[in-house]
Amino acid sequence: TLPGPYTLSGRLDSGPGRIYADRNAAAEAFVPILRAELEGLVAAGADFIQVDEPSPAIHPDAPADFAALFNAAVEPIVGRARLAAHLCFGNYLGRPLARRTYGPVLDAMLGFRVDELVLEFANREMAEVEILGEITAAGRHVGAGVIDVKNSYLETAGDVAERIDVVLAAGVPAEKLTLLPDCGFSQTTRAAARTKLAAMVAGRDLVLGRNGRKDR
Repeated sequence: TLPGPYTLSGRLDSGPGRIYADRNAAAEAFVPILRAELEGLVAAGADFIQVDEPSPAIHPDAPADFAALFNAAVEPIVGRARLAAHLCFGNYLGRPLARRTYGPVLDAMLGFRVDELVLEFANREMAEVEILGEITAAGRHVGAGVIDVKNSYLETAGDVAERIDVVLAAGVPAEKLTLLPDCGFSQTTRAAARTKLAAMVAGRDLVLGRNGRKDR
C-alpha cells in the first residue's frame, strides 16, 4: 500500500511564490517518484498493490483530472499486478474530513485504471452501497468496508454478517467482493483493532456457512 500523487501533494506548501504554483503541480511532481516505487514493487514480486487516494472524496471540487494523475502514476504496472485504489473520507482523530458521499466523484473513480475499488461503508451505516453494484457491473472488483475504524464500538460477527448481506443484496457477486475495514487502524487501539478484525473474519464465516460455501 502506498499513497497516491494527489494525497501526497497535500503535504507540501504549494501556491503563489512557492516551488509549486498549486497543489495540482505538486501532485504531478510525485508521479515519476511513484512510478519508480511501483515498478520496484513489481520487480520485487508484489502481485497485489493498493494505492490510497482519498483526496478525490475529500476535495470533490478539486481538479477534474484526478484520474489522469492517478493513471499516470500507475501506468507502468497496469496488467503486471493486481491493482486497487482506496478512497475514503479521511480519518483525523477518529473523525472524517469530508462530506461522506461518493456521488460527486464516482465518475472519477471509474476512470482509475485499477482492478478493484476499495471504499468505506461501515462508518456510514452502509449508505450508498448500491454504487458497488454499479462498479461491479462495469467489470471491476470491489472492496467493501464492513468494519468501522472511527468508532470504539466493537462489532460482533452478526453485525458484520448483516453488512455483508447488504453488500450482496446490492448486486455484488461474491466472487468480485473483498471484505475489509473502512480504512487503516491508525486511530484505533491495538486491542480494539484485533477484536474488530476477528469479528470481520467470524462474520464472513457466518455468511459462508449459511450459504453452504467452503471457500475462504
